[in-house]
Amino acid sequence: MSTPYPLEPRSAAAAQVRATLQDREARLRAEVEATRARGEGDPTRVAREATDRGEDAESQVELGLNDAEVARDVAELREIGEALARLDAGRYGLCKDCDEPIDERRLAAEPFAIRCTACQGRFELARSRRA
Repeated sequence: MSTPYPLEPRSAAAAQVRATLQDREARLRAEVEATRARGEGDPTRVAREATDRGEDAESQVELGLNDAEVARDVAELREIGEALARLDAGRYGLCKDCDEPIDERRLAAEPFAIRCTACQGRFELARSRRA
């Protein structure tokens, strides 16, 4: 059975989406805290323990990876927050660009999607041309 979009904020389908988004949000927050905790004890510890250039380079890569993990997770947390706001406003499941419903398979795979597949493709093509 197909889900009609946009979702009514108080519907069972909206409650299910909200639970999925909130679960992912909680897991991401835990990941961010764990990643930050790894580096907060002493952010220079790994660099100080490096005894040669190879170990020093490895420690810099490790610090960079931690930063990249946190940045990726924070970006996804922002997307989840925006999806929850759309859900509360009765706009969840509508494309940001064309205002048509986003395919439910896309939303199942990426519950915070803001564009339908066609508009997302156009967006990415335009972005790649600017780069």
